[in-house]
Amino acid sequence: MSSQILLSGGNKWYSYSGEIFGDVTAPATIQMIFIPNTGLKDSVIEIQPYFGKLVSGNNGQALGISVKLDDVTVINSQSYYIQSTNYGTTDNAYRLFVPRQSKLEILRLNATDNNTQISGVNVIGYYI
Repeated sequence: MSSQILLSGGNKWYSYSGEIFGDVTAPATIQMIFIPNTGLKDSVIEIQPYFGKLVSGNNGQALGISVKLDDVTVINSQSYYIQSTNYGTTDNAYRLFVPRQSKLEILRLNATDNNTQISGVNVIGYYI
């Protein structure tokens, strides 16, 4: 899990989760990114989830992400799985406005029959 990292110019920041995966005991949600305070300026952020090959389970058991701002869910999507042998990004990148000093949390949503698939998320923020 990553926190917020400020880029050298001071007008952008990023965060990344690295590869996240569970096992049969994994909970329904796994925290991938947690930033308790996004800073003194408003931001526009882009969230880029990525997913690996389905290890076990079936195609009907897709992974997903949930994005919360100050404990309010603003994105909730559970429709990701990639069947190829390569890692891949989804076609879905999410852009949203984040008010200054917000708490940002991105969760991985597991499915009953699919919690071993690798996934992750990258975030880049632009102060406005």
